[in-house]
Amino acid sequence: MLAVAFGRPAWSVQRDVEPRVADPGEPIAVHMQLTRQGHSALDVVEWWEDASGGGHSGVLLDEGRGRAPAARYELRLSQRGRHGIGPTSVRVSDPFGLATRWVELPGESSVVVLPRRVPLSADSALMDVLGGRDQLVERPTSSRGLGEPDVLARPYRFGDPVKRLHWKATAHRGSLMVRQEEQQSRRRVVLVVETRSDDERELDWRASAAASVLERLHRDGSDVQVVVGESSVDVAPDTSPHEALISLALAEPSAAAARWGDPGADRLVFAGRVDVAAARAWLAQPDRAPVAVFVHASSDDEALGALRREGWTCLTYRDRDDVAELWSDAEVRR
Repeated sequence: MLAVAFGRPAWSVQRDVEPRVADPGEPIAVHMQLTRQGHSALDVVEWWEDASGGGHSGVLLDEGRGRAPAARYELRLSQRGRHGIGPTSVRVSDPFGLATRWVELPGESSVVVLPRRVPLSADSALMDVLGGRDQLVERPTSSRGLGEPDVLARPYRFGDPVKRLHWKATAHRGSLMVRQEEQQSRRRVVLVVETRSDDERELDWRASAAASVLERLHRDGSDVQVVVGESSVDVAPDTSPHEALISLALAEPSAAAARWGDPGADRLVFAGRVDVAAARAWLAQPDRAPVAVFVHASSDDEALGALRREGWTCLTYRDRDDVAELWSDAEVRR
C-alpha cells in the first residue's frame, strides 16, 4: 500500500491529433501511445483520458515490450475555440493487486474548432456596398502603348489626397472620383468584431457572422482586414483566410474596445449591446462611418437613433437569428 500511495509509474504518453484545426462537427482522430520509460514496482492496469468535457478509457495490456497497444478514439466538437485533450490518468496497482490508485501523467494537447460558417448570398444589399459593383470604373481613355499603367477611378473617400482627383471621371460621374492604379484597385473591406460581451453566446454569434462574411468577400476577390479586439489579420484574395478564421475562433470576451482598422476602407462592425456611451465613442472616431453595424436587439434605442441620424446603418440581431437571412434581408441606407 505504501508503494502504491507514494510510487510513480514509469510511463509516458504520446498523443497525435489530426486535424489540429477543425470545422464544427468534423471528425478529430486522437492516437494515443503509452510507453514504459523505466523500472517501477507499479503496474498500470487502466487508463482514462479527459477530452473536452468527455472521457475515453481502456484497459492497459503491457505485452512485455515496454509499450502498450496504441489507442485511437474520435472526437466531434461543435463549439468554437481551443479545446484541451488530456491529461491522461492511469490506474496503478502493486504486483499482487492488493491496492490501486489513479495517477495523472504529464502532457496535454489541444485542437482549435473554427466558427460555424453559413453560405451567404451575393445579392445582399450589403454586398452592393462592400462588393462595390459600381465602386471602380475604368478610365474612358486608353493608355496602351504610352508606357503608363492602366488607371481606374473610384469614389473619393475622406482623407484621399487632392492631387489624386480624376477630373475627367468626376465630370463623367457627377461626383468626386480619385485616380487609382489597376494593381491597387482591389476593394478593401474591414470587418471589426467587438469582443466586449457579457454573454458568450453573443460573441459566438458575432464570430460566426464575421467568419461567414469573410468567406463571402474572399470568394469575390476582396482584400479583407479582420479586426478582433486589439488584433488584426489581413487576408488577400490570393491567400487563405485560415489565419483570420483561427483569430475569430479564439476570440474571448474582453473589456477593451476594438481597433477601427485601416482608415478609408469600407467597414462592417459586429457589436453586442450598444449603449449611449458606446455610440458616442464610435461617433468620436475620426474615421467613424462604417458601411453598417450589427448590434444586439436589446441595444439602447437612444444610442441607435444617434447612430442612424449620423448615417449609420444599424442591423439588429438576436443570439439565435440566422445569419444568412439577416444578410439577405439587410437594408442599407445610401
